[in-house]
Amino acid sequence: MSKFYPVKLIRAVKPIVGLAVILVLIGLAPVSVGQRTFVNITAPSGRETQGGTRAVKGVYLHSRSISSESAGDWAETLTAHGFNAVVINVKNVHGEVTYPSEVELASEIGATTGRLDITDIISRLHREGIYVIARLACFKDRLMAARCCGGGEWTDPADELAQEYNVRLAREVSKLGFDEIQLDYIRYPDGPGKIGGDYSDRSEVISDFVERVKRAIGAQVRLSADVYGRTIWNWNSKNTDPIGQNLDYLGDTVDVLSPMIYPSHYNNPDLVYNPNKLVKLSLKTGKERLSTELRPFIQGFERAMPRGMDLVSYIQEELRALESHEGTGFLVWNPSSNYESLWKAVKGING
Repeated sequence: MSKFYPVKLIRAVKPIVGLAVILVLIGLAPVSVGQRTFVNITAPSGRETQGGTRAVKGVYLHSRSISSESAGDWAETLTAHGFNAVVINVKNVHGEVTYPSEVELASEIGATTGRLDITDIISRLHREGIYVIARLACFKDRLMAARCCGGGEWTDPADELAQEYNVRLAREVSKLGFDEIQLDYIRYPDGPGKIGGDYSDRSEVISDFVERVKRAIGAQVRLSADVYGRTIWNWNSKNTDPIGQNLDYLGDTVDVLSPMIYPSHYNNPDLVYNPNKLVKLSLKTGKERLSTELRPFIQGFERAMPRGMDLVSYIQEELRALESHEGTGFLVWNPSSNYESLWKAVKGING
């Protein structure tokens, strides 16, 4: 199965033909592939292949913020503001697996919550042309850490059982109908070591794991990875970061890299209090350094806000920086999935 799926003509009742045509024209129509449906994020360029990727603009949704009942409302709100994608937790940083997983180890460690009817949610979102991304938090997992790695909040990324567990979940998730799997917390904890040492072995552990996931899911879905915003800078190539995220190692493995370019996470006041500058510099450096598709996460929450700037104007500065660079989209992170300030920011920019 190829990575991008050919559009098939689907017989439908007359009332929905017009909507389907519109969705095809904007490149976000649901595409039937066998018994599954994906959202086409590419512009048709011929009978056999698809053209360039369209911009994915999405928000993160934690598992208690979406349900089968609210999926339609989310789709309506997203579309009304020019957005077309969501990121949904399938395993969070607490180790909870949010859907009824059949991976035996998930049940053994008490991880499976069955909170989400994920196939129904995906189906409802796809019907509205929403691109659906599964977020799989990997090595920050207290439930698995208690089983394999001595407890605490983190598993050891080099531990075979910890890796295999996440690979099995990724393989299962790839068959649920998601358009993309996004790996998060593919790193060592930020703390056991200082920037400046030689962490080549950690970089290799992380990249080998990501390659292992890629092999496991094949071409079923696209694969992306969340990475620290600081990994975008050129010094990251030197393997001096203890978290083990070297983008030179990861770029050829994933389809998309999502650096979390949150100004509040920096120490330099010139960047912390200037969201427009931080976003512009990050994207400029990333594009000069990497050929991999960059789809950054931007900050949609209040932290280290510049004096005289509220969250609405803060987000607007980030969005304007994104507009100044040709890209393939962006994602917005708010840990509580509250996007009222985002919608106001978008409305203010668009008039």
